Amino acid sequence: MAHRVLRFITDFFVYETAKSVVVKSWSVGIINRVVQLLIILYFICWVFIHEKGHQLRDTGIESAVMTKVKGLGKFNNRVMDVADYVVPSQGGSSFSVITSMVSTANQTQGRCPETDHKFKCTTDDDCMAKLDSNLGNGIITGTCLNNNNETTGWCEIEGWCPAEDDNVSENPMKEVENFTIFIKNSIRFPLFNVTRGNFPSSLNQSYIQSCYYDPVDHPFCPVFKVGDILRHINQSLDSITDKIN
Repeated sequence: MAHRVLRFITDFFVYETAKSVVVKSWSVGIINRVVQLLIILYFICWVFIHEKGHQLRDTGIESAVMTKVKGLGKFNNRVMDVADYVVPSQGGSSFSVITSMVSTANQTQGRCPETDHKFKCTTDDDCMAKLDSNLGNGIITGTCLNNNNETTGWCEIEGWCPAEDDNVSENPMKEVENFTIFIKNSIRFPLFNVTRGNFPSSLNQSYIQSCYYDPVDHPFCPVFKVGDILRHINQSLDSITDKIN
């Protein structure tokens, strides 16, 4: 027993090194390097580039975006709030702010002249050629309506009258530049149990209620002014509300 223990201790403190054998053969050397190159190309081209085996990907990403618009404006002597100019309703991940609209009051079912230039006419034959058209505000009756002193008139339609006229010029709601947009977003990677968002722990309610986003002074403020957004993309309210016919 003592002999075995002594032998174990002796073997434990023995230093070993591998013996290298150099084979001076062109054929063996070429085969060796070709095999090494194939292994390297396999890992680079297939494992890393094609399969991206060095990356761990999470395909079950969970994300959420909430928006909220605030502001009051005046359009056609009528005060507009978010219920009037935001489409769709508040809280979704996307929205549109209506800055101008064409409203036709007191419409009733009946017959009246069209308002679109495509339906100008001189005789009933001009309107008969447009009977199957779906581009108007109603069903074409085939009758050309014109005043006695004018040779050019409008085709008659049956539908909601008076017909809508999109060529009416309306001044856009200028107050929209001061409207604010609150944006809250978050994204979660369940595989890594990591959640990220635009709300750092340093943000508090009083700061959010008093700040506006600025890339230098307030880079983490989630409240944006519409006018500032337009300026950041080199646009103006007039440029996006101009109607191109």
